[in-house]
Parts: sequence; structure tokens; C-alpha cells
Amino acid sequence: MERGTKRVTPAADAEDTSAELRVQQAAPAVNGPRRSPLAVSNWMHGDPSFLKVRELIEVLDPDLSVVDRKLLDAMLAHASDTVLSDAATGEAAPGTRVYSALATDVKRAMGWESHKSNSRILAAAKNLQSSVITIGYFAPGDNTLRHRNISLITLSEVPESHGVIYWRFSPEVEKLLSMKGERFLVQLKVLAKLTSGYSHRLYQLLCANTDRETLSWTVPAGDLRQVLNAAAESYDKWAAFERRVLKVAVDEINEHAAFNIRYELVLQERTKKRTHIRFIFEGPASALPPAETGPLLEEPTGQLVFDLPGATETSMPPPSAFAGKLGIRVRSRYREEFPGAPIDDLIDLWATWCVRHRIKAERPPRVFERWLNSLFGDLVLEAREGDASVWSTAFSRDLDQPVYRVMFALGGMVARQRQLWLALARSKYADKYPRTAMPAVSLDCVDFHLWVPLIKDEFMKANPV
Repeated sequence: MERGTKRVTPAADAEDTSAELRVQQAAPAVNGPRRSPLAVSNWMHGDPSFLKVRELIEVLDPDLSVVDRKLLDAMLAHASDTVLSDAATGEAAPGTRVYSALATDVKRAMGWESHKSNSRILAAAKNLQSSVITIGYFAPGDNTLRHRNISLITLSEVPESHGVIYWRFSPEVEKLLSMKGERFLVQLKVLAKLTSGYSHRLYQLLCANTDRETLSWTVPAGDLRQVLNAAAESYDKWAAFERRVLKVAVDEINEHAAFNIRYELVLQERTKKRTHIRFIFEGPASALPPAETGPLLEEPTGQLVFDLPGATETSMPPPSAFAGKLGIRVRSRYREEFPGAPIDDLIDLWATWCVRHRIKAERPPRVFERWLNSLFGDLVLEAREGDASVWSTAFSRDLDQPVYRVMFALGGMVARQRQLWLALARSKYADKYPRTAMPAVSLDCVDFHLWVPLIKDEFMKANPV
């Protein structure tokens, strides 16, 4: 396991790289099948997780700290769906796309919300970029530890504090993410809370290697020491390894994970020597889901071919069914709130838009209100003042423009994240207006038309819509 040499980029090369990054940042984001697990809405209201490829779980490198590994996991979680989308559409070859995410979202996924400075994130990105790491993995049906040497990321850009983090994976990493292989659900909230590097590694190893029938994993003691980065001489004695590594990791996992584990020693029958360690999984069966198999990569003609489910696998109801979810009482309430507004026509327009953009509406009235206020905030404000004629302009707008999707997405986020985007918009306003002439914008959806167009590009890079 050797680290690659650190490369110092000459000034001219740095300028070329910066120009290349700006061009790629301007490229449109790919629509992934899921929203980013790093998004605050997922973090606050869901159980953020992602499917991690087995081989990337078992990364060996004594110089990668727990912070470096947490940053790598946040990057993988954010990009995993886009990698598959790129592979399916052929829009970007492996190792060419620049990914972006809010620094706030990345730090949340790492358990670093309290850190205002990104200096440690910058150092971690440099470590990932300058390292050739070894993947030590246990092949299915084979207890022998295998090794593969690859690089991780080839480009990174980190702001000093708030802002957007950019990075580009190596082609080898993206090929691993898109090739057929076992993937295992890793809970980001658990990884964010684990402070020990041993805990961080062991948790993911358990997710990947626990037998789904026996709910146990038996591993040679020597291999476990290697993969936990505890192969130093100071851990040669069992008592030291158990006290400083094994118990620390097991106790922290049991404190934060959705399941508990315990371990027992497997002794050689004749010599009573400790040869293996058996981990026994305890907890709800749902906490350890079965492994999933990813898309198949074939290269018979030099092109990427993937066995992906069809785009129409999840069917959407017709617009009339969507519109029918808003009953007479709901429509009457809107007619009272907006006298003279063509409520029925607006509901039909909303239903068609939702079906076209595959928007799920578990609570149709609430989704319709968000759509109405965010996409037509200026008309809503005028209607509240008694002007009903303005609604005629609603049906001439191109609602498929990205800015309208951004407005709708922002309307579904919690106030804390919307505040971050509003602060960015205000900073842009300050460059255009004297402070005394700045528009009075707010977090309210009806004000989105005043400031969201200013941050549309940054939003779409961090949160593909």
C-alpha cells in the first residue's frame, strides 16, 4: 500500500485547469433518479443513505484519516446517481464530469456542521487527490483479501467558508460506480456521528460482509487488522488490539447504528490460537437490507452499455387524475382567495406540469399551493391586491424553463436552506444595486421571482432538478 507522489501544478497548468473547470461548471446538471442524499430536506425529514460499491467500502490506506474518508463518502453519495445517469445516456464519459455540492451539505454529511472554515475539508480534498489508494476487498465466495490500486479524485476546488465544492472523480472510480457488482446501503447519519476511523471502517465492512442468512461475518484476524488499518506492531498483542481498536469500534457502532453487533473469537482447535473473529448481527432485519446488484458494464464495441430499468417503470397517472384530486371544497376556497382567477384552468395546468415533470403529490392541495405561489408569485401578489386580470399571462409562460423547477424545489425546502440561497442572492444584488435600492426580498415563495433567477445556475449545480 503506497501513496502516490504529490504533484505540484505549474502556474500555466493551473490556469488551464481553472478555465476547464469553469467550462464544465457551466454545463447542465444531469437529472439523477433520486435527490441528493446530502440535501437538507432529505437530512431533516428522511434517513439519508446511498448504495456504496463493495470495493469502495474496503479502501486501505494508512494515510487516509477518518475526515478524508468521510469526505469521500459524501462525494460518492452525492454523485452516485449522476454516474449511472451519465452512463445510461452517454452524456459524459467516466472521469470527465465535474460534480458540485454546497459546502454546508458536505459538512453536514461529515458531521462537521459546527466548522465554519473549510480548511480541513481543503486538506482532505488534497489528500484524496494526491493519493493512490489500495482497495482491499473480500471477493464473494473467497476469504482471501485481494488488492487493487487506483486514484480517487483528479480535481477539487474548495471555498474558504460558504459556497460550492467542486470535484472530479478518476475514470477508475466512476467505472467502479457504474459496473455490475454488489452494493450495500450505508447510512450517512451514522457515518457522520462516528469519530473513530476504526468505527467508520468496521461499520461499512459489516454492512457489506454480514451474511444475510446467518446474520454473521467471520473474518481472519490478520485480514481484519489490515482492513481496519491496525496492522502496526503496537497492535500485535491481542489485548492491545481488542482494547484500542475492536472494543472502541463496536461500542461506537452500537451507540449510533440502527443495529447492534457483538463479536466472539474463533480459536484453533489444537493450539487455541485466535485465528478468526466472528461478528454477530443483532437488530431489526430492516437495518441490514440485502445486497443490490448494480448495472452491467459491457465494452464489446468500445461503448458503455448498461442494463438499466426502463424510464417508464414507474408510471404516472394522467393529468385528469391529478386534477381530480383537488375537490370542490378546495377549488371553492381558492376562488374565494383569488376572485376572478381561472382556478379550474390553473389546476389543469398544474396537473399537466406535474405529470410532465413526474412530480408526486401525496398531499395535492399542499403541492398545488406551493406550485401556485412559487411559479406565479408575482401574480399571486397582484391578485391579493384585487387585480384578477393578470392571470391571463400565466398561460403564456414557458413553465418548463429550469428557473421554474428551481423555484418549485426551493419551495419544498426547509427555511434554513432557503436562507442560504437567499443570502447568496442578496450578495449578488449588492453588486447590482446600491444597498438602499436593493429589493425587499424574503423566504416567502411569492417573492421567489425577485431573487431565484440570480442563483439558478448555482442551485442546479448543487441540487440537480
